[in-house]
Amino acid sequence: MQIVMKIGADSVTYAERLKELFAGFGVDVTQDDALDPVGILPAFVLSGASIATEAHTHGDHMHVTSITVQVTDDMEEAFYATLPQVLVADDEDDEDDED
Repeated sequence: MQIVMKIGADSVTYAERLKELFAGFGVDVTQDDALDPVGILPAFVLSGASIATEAHTHGDHMHVTSITVQVTDDMEEAFYATLPQVLVADDEDDEDDED
């Protein structure tokens, strides 16, 4: 499995290839407000990634400590080929909503 992105309590780690993909869209992931990593999780899933969540419970209260986005080795190329298409389709949907 390849880790594509990991969201922690205070940081987000991106695979180098994912950083490059976002840079192609004009998004610098090193800027704190450039990207909402939780908001794009559905795009990762639609592109073939799996999401793993680590959490701790305290009675009926839960704290998510990290979210990991990963793809299997045999799906990595397809993931990176599909993700831009999903992101563009989502962006087009947002533009249609504004009309």
